[in-house]
Amino acid sequence: MKKFELTAVDLYPEIMNIYGDRGNIIYFKYRCSVYGIEIKIIDVTVGKNYEKECESADIFFMGGGQDAEQALIYEDFFSDKKNILIESLNKNKIMLAICGGYQLLCDYYKSADGKIMKGISVFKGYTESGTPRLTGNIAVKSVGTVLIGFENHGGRTYLDKSQSCIGTVLKGYGNNGKDKTEGARTGNFFGTYMHGSFLPKNFVFCDYLIGLALQNKYGVNLPEAMEISGVKADEIDDNFEIKARKDVRDLKGFF
Repeated sequence: MKKFELTAVDLYPEIMNIYGDRGNIIYFKYRCSVYGIEIKIIDVTVGKNYEKECESADIFFMGGGQDAEQALIYEDFFSDKKNILIESLNKNKIMLAICGGYQLLCDYYKSADGKIMKGISVFKGYTESGTPRLTGNIAVKSVGTVLIGFENHGGRTYLDKSQSCIGTVLKGYGNNGKDKTEGARTGNFFGTYMHGSFLPKNFVFCDYLIGLALQNKYGVNLPEAMEISGVKADEIDDNFEIKARKDVRDLKGFF
């Protein structure tokens, strides 16, 4: 029986981790275990050369942070991680970046005092600080499902017309509170403003990421991997995840 193995890198987990973002990689690991997939998690932070660790990654995670946290990691991220991430994007590897992490993957972020923080331009668009903060539960129509989460951001992200978003806002604010777009996608890299943690509330999307990682590394989709590993679909219990979604009361009726 074939064993499938994935490696996940968590970028700056001790710094970029607000509103439960660390839960994304924890849930990803759990969800992989449901399917018999072994997973190695590597925490990558500031102050050391992690090139080999990052090169081994099948999927990257990066959480959110406020202006102070973004500034703390900025030099390391832009000088040391930029090329690694762009190479990984070109190799069809996967990334999920939340809020402040998402903003750093765009062209630039303009703070309230007018300072420009250049991004790595994985996503074509920019972010400007604004008021009031865009806060509350959010529902987004995307990739065959409705994604839900919690948003709390002062930044407004405006995507270029050529840039794909993750989905269309059904309730909440999304990228900027105006154009109904939420998040961004380039290749297998995804950025979103949804905290909460995001993946436990969106197990279908988590499975989608697992499938992308398997396809890229092994050339098989998730159902094929389950069959090879002897995991039966009717043995997967999603009741807890479904209940968690239903318990977000102000989003009832949107999924």
